[in-house]
Order: sequence, then structure tokens, then C-alpha cells
Amino acid sequence: MAKTIKIRMMDNTIELDLPCNQLTQSTIKSQFLLDRDAIVSMSYESNGSKKGCLMNENGTAFILPDGWPDIDFFVESNKTPSRPCSSWSFEGAPDPKKRKIEPEYQEMPVDGDLAASIGRYALYYNKDNYKRSAIPLTPRLAATFRHGENKTFKIGDQLVIRSWSDKTLEVTAQVAKIIEELDTIILESLGLDFCDKDLISNSVLPRKGMQYLMMGFSIIHQNTSHQSLSTGIIVGDVTRRLRYTGSSGSGDSGGSCWNERGQLIGMQIEDQNGRSTSSGGRCCLVAMISILSHIQNLLPTVDSDGESEWNE
Repeated sequence: MAKTIKIRMMDNTIELDLPCNQLTQSTIKSQFLLDRDAIVSMSYESNGSKKGCLMNENGTAFILPDGWPDIDFFVESNKTPSRPCSSWSFEGAPDPKKRKIEPEYQEMPVDGDLAASIGRYALYYNKDNYKRSAIPLTPRLAATFRHGENKTFKIGDQLVIRSWSDKTLEVTAQVAKIIEELDTIILESLGLDFCDKDLISNSVLPRKGMQYLMMGFSIIHQNTSHQSLSTGIIVGDVTRRLRYTGSSGSGDSGGSCWNERGQLIGMQIEDQNGRSTSSGGRCCLVAMISILSHIQNLLPTVDSDGESEWNE
């Protein structure tokens, strides 16, 4: 006898009748209008933690846990649906009052143009076969998070930074500064440039109500991680610890956050409740401008013409 599963992607929830405890990737892609080459992951919440679903030996279907008919499942993908994945599209606009009361729970579609414009800044380093985000700040400097496994890094330690979009880019970098109060590690290139712009000097402060796009590597597929794109809203003012509260979910420590104009606003450093955006996810961000105030001694000098002199 078939049982019903409930799966959600962004604001769209679909129920399917399944004859067994497996759900194929092709079914998920067809239901959420995803491209055939899209990478998808499926997760669920258990005792306040986010758990990923295992896959069968062929890698074609997700194996559902015991009690799956009573569990809400969440789908994430490295591709956006061919049209906004929102119940608004099928049932008309929601009650304006509801939208006003709970904007942070409405996961917005990813802006494809914005995602394309910042895609070249998706940098990472590998640790235990998983990718960890690194954010380019200037051509010679980048940042990542300090907590957890990164507590072992010391000044002078080296690692290799790679690019998601440019497979040929490999930059040897060293730990140049550790900013404990901001949970931030500053990396300095020992070779090639991380990027071609001074992104941190053009950054802006987060503000309550600001929408943002976060770029990280939280999609787990076939024992490695892949690029993830998610949206959120700054839902609180800055705290005494110089943290901002965002509405995006878990798994993206070190993820870069960008406003609608493609300017850096911050880095995610902490997941507060392990939930996805649509189920009330909360995270902490540190502002890029806060980081900027700590790295003045690492920035290049400015010559008489007002041009920065980057050391090669």
C-alpha cells in the first residue's frame, strides 16, 4: 500500500504517494522543475539537527528513514527551478498581512543574474573531501571562519584555495591574521590573486530588512560538497558581539552574503537552530566592514595618484 511523503523546496510543498522507502532524483527534479543536470540533496530535521538522506548504491534514489510518512523533507539544489518555486505561482498572491508579519520565513527565489555575477567569487579549500568557503576580500586577501575544525589553524599555516567556476585556479595562501572576536581567519595569497577587485572596501553594512544572497558549499552529494545558493533577510539589529541575525539556514559557515547590487555585506559564522529558511532558520553574520577595521595593516599603501600598490 502506497504511503504519502511531503517534500518542500523553498516555498513549494508537494505530496507524493510512494510504494516503498525510496524516492528517485528524477522524480524530485520533475516535481520542482529542475534541470536534468541539477544536483539535489534531501534532508530532514531530527531532534533539532539537520540530517541528510542516504542514497542507494546506484546513486539514483534517496533512501528514506524509518517513519518517513510522518517527516517533513527539504530539498536543496545547485540550480534554480525554471520558474519561481513558490506556492504564489499556483494559488495567487498570499494575504498581504501574512506577508508583512512573517517576511523572514518566505524563502525568496534566487536571482539568477545576481548569482551569475558573483559566481566567480565562489572560492573554497578542501578538508576531509569537503569544501569550505573562502571569501575573497581583495586581490591578495581572503577570509574564512575560525570556529570548529578551523581552531587548529595558526599564523603561517598554509592551504590551497580553489575556485568553483575556474577549475584551473589554485592559490597557495597562508594564515595572516586571526580575529577571534569576529570568528574570522584572514588568508593572504603567496602566489596568484584571489580576485581582481577590492571587494571589502566596496562592502556595505547589513541593516534590518535587507535581503541577501548567500553563497556557500552546503549541498552534500556522493560524499562531497557542492556549491549552494540561498536567500535570506537580516531580521535583527547588530548585537554587542557585532553579529547580525539572518534568516538563512544551516551548513554554510564561511558563506559569503551579498546584497541585491552585488556588494558584500558579511560572512555567515554560526547556525542558530539547524533549520532551513522556510522552517524558521536563523544564522549569525559578521559584517565585512567590521572585518575591514581589523585588517588595515594588511592592505596596500596608496600612492600619490590614489592608486593602491598591491604587492606581487
